[in-house]
Amino acid sequence: MGVIFCDEALDWLGRAIGTAGQTLDVVQMGGSTSSSLFRIEHAAGATPERFVLRVLDNREWLADEPDLAAHEAAALAEAQKAGLQAPELLAYASDDVGFGAPVVLMSFVEGAVELRPADFQGWLAGLAGQLAAIHRHTADAFPWRFRSWVNRATLATPPWSTAPRAWERAIEFWLKAAPEGRGVFIHRDYHPTNVLWRGAAVSGVVDWINACRGPAGADVAHCRTNLATMYDLETADEFLAAYCDVADGFDYDPYWDLDSLLDMCLAGPSYYPPWQEFGLAVIPAQLLRQRVDAYLESVMRRC
Repeated sequence: MGVIFCDEALDWLGRAIGTAGQTLDVVQMGGSTSSSLFRIEHAAGATPERFVLRVLDNREWLADEPDLAAHEAAALAEAQKAGLQAPELLAYASDDVGFGAPVVLMSFVEGAVELRPADFQGWLAGLAGQLAAIHRHTADAFPWRFRSWVNRATLATPPWSTAPRAWERAIEFWLKAAPEGRGVFIHRDYHPTNVLWRGAAVSGVVDWINACRGPAGADVAHCRTNLATMYDLETADEFLAAYCDVADGFDYDPYWDLDSLLDMCLAGPSYYPPWQEFGLAVIPAQLLRQRVDAYLESVMRRC
């Protein structure tokens, strides 16, 4: 469905794209839960030029992190500097330039999210290889630094779990000091719906708004938690093995798996709506809980 922006917004877009005064087609994109995404098209010959505009209209998130537009813009520039498969930054505005919120304008990356691949092992290898490529960049001067998303105030054995002792031990283990390690460029929200494919190859990684410099293990763990929830713990373990095969000097520490689990699942695992948009059937709540409990117990065995 087409979207109509005000004249001020269209003027900003036209200047940023270099199409001032020309017609732009604007269509809202699906798959985003934390901001609004729009595909911008400009008819330029037989093949239209395409761009993506993120409107940071989540007021709660913006109040907590008012530099979101500058953060994603810097992350995209850093990814380009490192030669990574990511959108190219075109422009951004931290002030309101007609959209009612800060915005980031970037190139459109061809490809599609794949959640039911024909070659599942090859798909996992591709996910792991792309993440290892990101982590080869140290981003020494990147100003945003890793911080855990775990809310200490909510740390308690969850009532929904059938493995309360495992959660109790996980909390005790996590409360110890985080392991020290080499800082690298991390995506910070790396999971299958942020990776695009063309055929059997990764064509790009999107949604860099949380990127920072931090431990590679935090990225690996975040993806593992998603895979364990979406599929099963065996898939999460296969991803870890694939990543270790291609990562340079990676030292796995289960602490980061616990950090991710306590952040994402303590209140109860939930089905992420974009999964259905990209072809993954709805997973019953009880099965999600079983998968998370099984995954947690496997991580605790590694501890």
